[in-house]
Amino acid sequence: MTRVGSQLTFCSPELILRNTVVEQDAQNKVVRMFGLNDNSVESANTLFFDGILSAEIVSLKQILKAEISENEFKSYNYIDISGNSTPKKIATSDKPLILDFGTTSTTEINKFINYQTSFLEKFGIFEIIAACTYYPLLALGLPAKLFENKITKLILWENADLINKLFKAETRIKNVN
Repeated sequence: MTRVGSQLTFCSPELILRNTVVEQDAQNKVVRMFGLNDNSVESANTLFFDGILSAEIVSLKQILKAEISENEFKSYNYIDISGNSTPKKIATSDKPLILDFGTTSTTEINKFINYQTSFLEKFGIFEIIAACTYYPLLALGLPAKLFENKITKLILWENADLINKLFKAETRIKNVN
């Protein structure tokens, strides 16, 4: 069992928990989630991080093993941000945003973040997290919310502006398990 805690835990766009610990087994299955303010639970052997915890990054290109056309996910504002070119200006849309890095490697994604900072800074941090962890799963018809019994790697989003909930040039991600 591993226990990981942080200031914020992104479960879904509608559910962002404060001061929460996520406990996982050896297969990355979420065994339970509990608040640090809950006095009935012992928080010993918990790794605490500064940032936002989320489920793992999802790449539709990687899962589908193909380039994705604009019409493939019509209900979403799908943007391919793999590679070194900054996406064209995107039209304002009521559709949920999906950002596809073309990989799930945190090392590779952090390299893309370096190239895409000016583009990514236009969005709130929770919108970006939802766009690459939550909405891609919904687009595939899969459970997307971080919840007990979900099998997922945990990602830590570091150096975001937590007060204003913004993505910053220094924001990076890392695996925590």
